[in-house]
Amino acid sequence: MSETTLHCDGRIAITVEPREMRMSHWLYAPLVVDQQRQQVLLDLSESLWDLIGTADETANSLELLLRKYPGDRPSVMLSVDLDSGELKLGEQRIEPSQLLSALDSTLN
Repeated sequence: MSETTLHCDGRIAITVEPREMRMSHWLYAPLVVDQQRQQVLLDLSESLWDLIGTADETANSLELLLRKYPGDRPSVMLSVDLDSGELKLGEQRIEPSQLLSALDSTLN
């Protein structure tokens, strides 16, 4: 059963569909939608990237703490700017179409 939480004064909806990877090992890959623009900002729902939590939430931005299953490597922080629709890993701007490869490159 999917779970949806609202962020940034209700503007952002984060939906996760919990998947059991192994017995009692769950993955919560996020789908992030800007409700105001009806725009998917990022979709990791079919990936091995797990949403650990959110941080530094404002009305116009949000940070997602992610790790790749099985979680044996450091987590990464992905910033989402709602005004520009920009995704950033640190100071590096990431195109949505390149998100998975950019996330994977942080693990090397």
